[in-house]
Amino acid sequence: MNQDVKSTIEGYTYWDIFEDDVDRRSDREILTDIENLMTNVVDQVTERARENGKDVSQVRSNVAGNYFQALVSYATADVAAENGLRLLHSKKLESTELADAVPIIGGEEETILSPDSDIVYYDPDGGPIFIISCKTSFRERMAQSGMWKLMFEVATHSCSDPDCPTQNYSFSGEFERDIYMGFATVDFYNDVESKDIVELFDFGYAPTVSEGTSGVAYPMERLIDHIEDEWSSFR
Repeated sequence: MNQDVKSTIEGYTYWDIFEDDVDRRSDREILTDIENLMTNVVDQVTERARENGKDVSQVRSNVAGNYFQALVSYATADVAAENGLRLLHSKKLESTELADAVPIIGGEEETILSPDSDIVYYDPDGGPIFIISCKTSFRERMAQSGMWKLMFEVATHSCSDPDCPTQNYSFSGEFERDIYMGFATVDFYNDVESKDIVELFDFGYAPTVSEGTSGVAYPMERLIDHIEDEWSSFR
């Protein structure tokens, strides 16, 4: 379980630039040092992109986002498998077995809006679904991820009151599983501890957060601990 995720990531165009640094670290150390891992390879990625005639600025932007998410998935694939959790990496949920378990707007012939699902952990046999939105900067579309969190709460809210605002919305899905929405960010601008939107999420992870900080945000490496206990303290 989850080995396919690691194999896919190892096939990424620039993964070999990360490989030595990743191989020297444990999974927990990858998360602890994730900001350094990202910044240490920028020059190498830029040089290769230039040699290949690529748009250097575009490549740098894509690598920052895609490889941050890849590092988080790579570092957590094994611990998730050890605890019976499947990991989805960069998958559109409407094309997975979770299609009926999460709120999706639209049908087969309509425009489909499905939630941010950069990284998803779940037990195939049932139970909660844990979704993590990955952003290199907390400012980058994090408000959009927060809105998906609110949508989950609206879609799964059970209410018989005809005047309840949730009666105005209709989503496809069975919603028999609880859904928890979190975030992971490098937090280049040190926004996590100063933004109220953080509190919209069930949990979040950033290297800029210190151990013992109050609130829902934790140091990056705590993600491993929370996977091991399946976020039991948040339920």
